[in-house]
Amino acid sequence: MSILLLAAAVVTGGNQTAAAATAPVVDLGAFPGETTSEIAGITDSGLAVGSYNTGAEASVAARWNPDGSVARLPVPAPYRTTAARAINARGVVTGSANDRNGTRKPVRWQPDGSFAELRSASDYGYGEAVAVNSAGVAVGMTTPANASRLAARWDTDGTLKMLAMPPGAAESEAFAINDRGTIAGIIGNRAARWNPDGTFSLLALLPGTSDSKANGISDAGVVVGSSGGQPVRWDANGTVRQLPGLRQKDPAGSGNAINKFGVVTGTSTAEDGVNHAVRWDSRGGVTDLAALPGHRESGGSAIDSRGTVAGYSVPSSSVARHAVRWSPSGQSADLSRALPRYESAEAVAINARGEAVGSSRTVDGGVRPVLWSRDGGMTDLDPEGKSRRANAINASGVIAGEEGSWAIRWNPDRTVTRLATPSDRVRSLASAINDSGVIVGRTAKRFRSLAPVRWNSDGSTTDLPIPDHDALGAALAINNRGVIAGYSGRRNDTSRNALRWAADGTVTQLPALPGGYSAALAVNDRGEAAGYSRGLPVRWSAEGKLTVLAVPAGATHSEATGITAAGETVGWAHFNSGVPDRALRWSADGTLTLLPPLPGGASNQALGVNARGDVVGKSDTRDHQVHAVRWPAH
Repeated sequence: MSILLLAAAVVTGGNQTAAAATAPVVDLGAFPGETTSEIAGITDSGLAVGSYNTGAEASVAARWNPDGSVARLPVPAPYRTTAARAINARGVVTGSANDRNGTRKPVRWQPDGSFAELRSASDYGYGEAVAVNSAGVAVGMTTPANASRLAARWDTDGTLKMLAMPPGAAESEAFAINDRGTIAGIIGNRAARWNPDGTFSLLALLPGTSDSKANGISDAGVVVGSSGGQPVRWDANGTVRQLPGLRQKDPAGSGNAINKFGVVTGTSTAEDGVNHAVRWDSRGGVTDLAALPGHRESGGSAIDSRGTVAGYSVPSSSVARHAVRWSPSGQSADLSRALPRYESAEAVAINARGEAVGSSRTVDGGVRPVLWSRDGGMTDLDPEGKSRRANAINASGVIAGEEGSWAIRWNPDRTVTRLATPSDRVRSLASAINDSGVIVGRTAKRFRSLAPVRWNSDGSTTDLPIPDHDALGAALAINNRGVIAGYSGRRNDTSRNALRWAADGTVTQLPALPGGYSAALAVNDRGEAAGYSRGLPVRWSAEGKLTVLAVPAGATHSEATGITAAGETVGWAHFNSGVPDRALRWSADGTLTLLPPLPGGASNQALGVNARGDVVGKSDTRDHQVHAVRWPAH
C-alpha cells in the first residue's frame, strides 16, 4: 500500500461577497405524492384545525373553514414546523412551532391570526399546548432542560403553571381541559385528573390492566381514554366503564374526545384487526364511522356538540393520512382535497448529455430512483419497488446505485446488473461511475466497517487502501482518468480525512483545516477535488493545495459537492435560525454566486455538476413542495 500525506498548504479563495443570482433555473418536477393531514380540533361553527405536510415542511398548522377551504396559520420568522392541536369556540388555536434552534415550543394563535409563543419550563426545553377551553386557558406539556415531560397549564395572560404530581413521579402530560378548568391527562403510565384547585387524582384501572391514559374531558367532568389498550369512560365520581368495541373479543381502542352531551369519538379495532373511527353515544352504543372510499383505516380525534366527528382516514395504497370530517349522520368528507399534493424530489448527478438521476417520493410513500432526460421527462427506474437508489450516471447513460444492500448498475437498455462482490462481503454501495464504466463505492465485511472499493470495467473488484491509522472509508467520486476521491476515518470516531487515490491505487491524505472533519466529494479530470473541511466548502488543487471557498454570511455548515473540468465548483450552505439553505456556485477564481430557487421558493441546494457546468439539485416551490432542478451552464 502506497500512502502519501500532503503538507497542509491552505489559502482562502474567492470574493467574499456573493454575486447576483442571474442563472436560470429549470424545474424538473417530482412524482405526485400523498399529503398527510389530520384534524385535531373542531368547533360547533364548523371551523377545524390540524396539520398537514409538504415536501419542504414536516408539519404545517392549518385551519379548515366549514366549506372545506383551508389556510395555513401564520407564524413569524424564524418559527417553522408548526402544528395546530386545538381550537375553542372563540377561535383561539393552540399547538406548537419550532423556534430558531429547532426546538418545539408551545404556541397560541388568536382569532385575528396574531401569534405568540407560550412560556416554557426552560429556554432550552420543548413543549406543546394541546388543548384550550372557552376562556382561553391552555394545557399541554413542557420540559425543563434535559428533563422529562411535565404537565402544564397556561392562563389567558400566558402565565405558566406546572401541574402537581405525587412524590416520586417523574413525568406527566395534560391532554384536555373543560370550561370549569378541570384537566385530564397522565402521570407516569396512569390516567389522571386535575381539579381547578390544583389537586389531582389517579383514575381507576380496568380489572387486569396496569396502564391507562385520559385523552378528553366533558364539562360535566366525564373523562375518556383507555385502560390496558381498551376504550374507557370515567364518570365524574371516578368510576371506570369499558366502552364496547367493534371486535367482541379483545375490544382494543381508545376514547379520544367527548362533547358536552357525553358523546364520544375515538378508535376501535375491528374484526379484521384494523382501527376504525367510531362514535359512542351517551349510553355507550358504538357506531362504526366508515373510512373514505378506497381507504382501509380511520380514527376520530375531535367531536362537536352536534356529534360531528373529525379525524383521519388512510388509503389502502398509501401510508398518508387524509383529514376527514363525519357528519352526525355518518357521511364523510375528505378535507385533504384542498391541500397541495406532497411532492419531494432531488437530482444528484448529471452527465455530459444533460441526463440526470436522483430520487422522488411517490404516492405510496416510497422513494423511487428517477432518470430525467435532457428535456425533463421523468422515468421511474424502480417500477417494481425493489428499494433501488440511483447515485451517478456516465456519458453513455450507465447508472450506478444500489438495490437494498447491494451495489447495482443500470445498463443503457435499463436492465439491472448486480455488481460482483467478494463472498466475504455483506453489503456494497456504488457512489460514482466514470465514462469508461469504472464504478467506485464501498463494501463491508461481516461485523466490520465499510471500506472503499473500485469495480473495474471487466467486472472485477479492487479494494482501495486507506491510511494505517484509519479503519474505514468510502470512495465517493471518480474522474475519467481513474483518479478517485473519498474519505477515511477511525472506527467509533467522528473524525474523517479527505483522500484521493491515483489511478494506480496510491492513496493521498489531503490537507484539512485544523481539527477538521473533512471529505472529498468530487474530482474533475484535472485531478482537482472538492468537498468540505470543518464545515466549510473547500477545493484541493491537483498538487494538494487546500483552498477554503467563500460562504454567505451566517452560514453554519457548507459543502462543495461538484467540480467542473474548468474548476468551477458547486455546493450549498446551511444556516441556523430558520434561514433557508442556498445553492452555491464558485467560479474557478473563487467568486461566489448564489443560484436562484424556483419562483416563489426560498431554499435550494446544488448537489451535482457535469464537466461543462450544468448543475442539478433541488429547490422548494411557491407552495412549499420540493422539486428537482437544473441550472444550465452559463
